[in-house]
Amino acid sequence: MESMFKIRKATVKDAEAVLRLTKELFYDLSHQMNVNDRQALLFCRKIIKSGKYIVFLSIGPQDYENGIITLSEGISIYAGGRFGVIREFYIMPEMRSKGLGRALLEKAKKFGRRKGWRRIEATPPDKMRWRRAYKFYVREGFREIGTKVKFENLIE
Repeated sequence: MESMFKIRKATVKDAEAVLRLTKELFYDLSHQMNVNDRQALLFCRKIIKSGKYIVFLSIGPQDYENGIITLSEGISIYAGGRFGVIREFYIMPEMRSKGLGRALLEKAKKFGRRKGWRRIEATPPDKMRWRRAYKFYVREGFREIGTKVKFENLIE
């Protein structure tokens, strides 16, 4: 199936595609983005340019972007050092179950190894509602380590 797509690291020029795929992910999960499109695009360009937000894009027929995995770096005592965090991971519905998820994840793992990360963590969607996505992570060797909570609006 690799002939159906190629994967490359995104640049600032890809910010619109990154934003489009991120919005698709949020739409599928019934989440809302808390910024407008213009703000989101400017921020997306900024974080890609910073090198602290790594994006791998899948490019399909007619050079159309059809999958994304984004990473950032964390550091902690519990992890024994630096580690990667998958921030967004999305594949267009028509490309699912064709090996693209595994290929994107392999790119992320390869990148992490080069960076010296000890692990990669992800927060998959609810495992009861999104069984297929959760099973993908488990099949790829991830294991459950707990739940995640958040506190918002720190700067208001």
